[in-house]
Amino acid sequence: MASSAHPGQRAAFWGLGLGLLSLAFLSIHLTKYGSVVPAPRQGAVFGALAAAWLAAAFFQRLPRLLRTADLRTGLGLLFKVNLISLFMLSLTVSLLQLMHWSRLMVYGSGLCFWVLQSAAFAAYRIAVPTTAAPRARRPGVLSLHDLSYPLAVVDLLLLAAAFLAAAALKHGPDFRLDSCGDIVALAGGVWLASAMATCKFARSNFDTFHAAVSAAVKSTALLAGLLAVMRYGLLLGPVSRLQFFGALGIYFVLETLVFVLFARYRGSRGGGDIEAADQARAFLQSRRQALVPEAMDAVCDPARDKLRHALEFLYPALFPFLDRHLDLAGIDRCRCALMSTKDFFTLETLNAGRMRLIVNLHKLNDMRWFNRYFLLAHSRLQPGGMLVGMAHTVDTHRGLYATRFRRPLDSLFYGASFAWRRVFPKLPWLKKLYFALTKGENRMVSRAEVLGRLYFCGFEVVAETEIDHRFFFVARKVKTPSEDRRPTYGPLVRLQRTGLGGRPITVYKFRTMFPFSEYLQEYVYQRNDLAEGGKFMDDFRVTGWGRVMRRLWLDELPMLYNWLRGDLQLVGVRPLSRQYLALYDPALRTLRSRVKPGLLPPFYADMPKSLGEIQASERRYLEAYLTRPTWTQLNYFRRCCWNIVVLQKRSA
Repeated sequence: MASSAHPGQRAAFWGLGLGLLSLAFLSIHLTKYGSVVPAPRQGAVFGALAAAWLAAAFFQRLPRLLRTADLRTGLGLLFKVNLISLFMLSLTVSLLQLMHWSRLMVYGSGLCFWVLQSAAFAAYRIAVPTTAAPRARRPGVLSLHDLSYPLAVVDLLLLAAAFLAAAALKHGPDFRLDSCGDIVALAGGVWLASAMATCKFARSNFDTFHAAVSAAVKSTALLAGLLAVMRYGLLLGPVSRLQFFGALGIYFVLETLVFVLFARYRGSRGGGDIEAADQARAFLQSRRQALVPEAMDAVCDPARDKLRHALEFLYPALFPFLDRHLDLAGIDRCRCALMSTKDFFTLETLNAGRMRLIVNLHKLNDMRWFNRYFLLAHSRLQPGGMLVGMAHTVDTHRGLYATRFRRPLDSLFYGASFAWRRVFPKLPWLKKLYFALTKGENRMVSRAEVLGRLYFCGFEVVAETEIDHRFFFVARKVKTPSEDRRPTYGPLVRLQRTGLGGRPITVYKFRTMFPFSEYLQEYVYQRNDLAEGGKFMDDFRVTGWGRVMRRLWLDELPMLYNWLRGDLQLVGVRPLSRQYLALYDPALRTLRSRVKPGLLPPFYADMPKSLGEIQASERRYLEAYLTRPTWTQLNYFRRCCWNIVVLQKRSA
């Protein structure tokens, strides 16, 4: 790096600069007034020009940078410094109400001064070529994918609101909108120019608070300079100083607040949660170490007493629950971790692949990324290791409000809490506000989502219970994460089903279950069995609005797309998941693979009640279809429509 300029060289630079400024000022004075001798009142104009240039050049470290800059870089620096000085001078003129100053003297002198500076530097660089390597040029065009368009729209609305608020302060609440429409339109154009020049809506500007505030300061300063040039240069008389500087002050405060919130939101994301199986496997692979087989673990100090003494003060009913479902006497104390934290770093400190039991008593709701937490615990546990956790679910929240408040206050307060903690974090725009204010803490989560995420991350649920309106679970590490590439999470879900020839197909439905519910089919079947009609009994995975959609058949409307693309036919057996199809007779599974599934299943023609009756109904349909396909389709279509439309039959 080149050293700074010698003091004598710096003095020569400042002297030459002031000399060139004097020459430019006298030249413009001669052009305007016909004399090189300025009037006394013009001395203030020259002093302001000199002060603005000296300040801009000093803060931009112009002498040191020009000493090693090549010709192109140096000319760019001179243009930047002179532009900043004119902005500063225009702001001073507007602030001190010096609108009587000659615009030709101010801007003409500035332009002439820049031309003389550029010519002098070009001559110097030709005579004394630089020996330093040219500075790397930054890309001049910002990628459109890096811009935050919603933030730009909000920022523009803040600018309009700031000018309207300043006009209301100046003229009172009865001011006319058309009186400030011109300045608002002008400010909008200047705002666009300043935003493009500073790239202030680039997402990279919001990685830290300092960068976000810096972007707001630079863009507002440039906006103020441009508007000041236009106010002074175009003589926008109706715009008062209060309206001008008051609007910019209000705008700067609002913009800084929004930028800081956006930076906080981006800082809390940290790359997002792990929602795909390939990401989960890569996460575990990066933390994989040699696993110690369970048979080699010698129990010297059982963890049972440690847990009993710790839990009797926090959750007395939790220890008997754990003692029933875990062999606490067979887990060594050094292989057991008891904590209450939302910080992932605490889990990172545990020995990878050596823990037998991890108990975390901090609620899962405060953790920003559920799957990352479960996968990190997965990497710290031995095969067969246990994870114990706690969460506030939708049901425990409802019960908690019912015990604290009387009706109807409990429903009122719970509804407000549900909207803020459950609805806001899931809506595209409102979730940004929620995460910016809360960092994702205290979200409301469903029981089905907690258990489904555990299965997705390689656990199986051993036991679950509710204690003091808190949901506790015990999960065992049994496998690597799910093979599904991406779980269903949005309103439109993609489900893997078995199609013609046993090949997997993707069918589309509207969501009627909580997220990650598809991983709980075996769990629900083992505990609830099947109800009448072949559906799972007391299926807690289905939401309240999902039950309504199922009764109205709204959830299956997207399957028309599967029909149009040829995955399904109009009448045929249901496209089933691998887990549900495993409950069928092997011979029937083979018969099913010979026929394409359909939208209208033979279930609605026979209305069977048990799984055995459903299999018998499908067998009759398949055998008839393989014998007389056209007649069978017409016959079953007629019977299904009669039961659905006339008799109002439903599957669930």
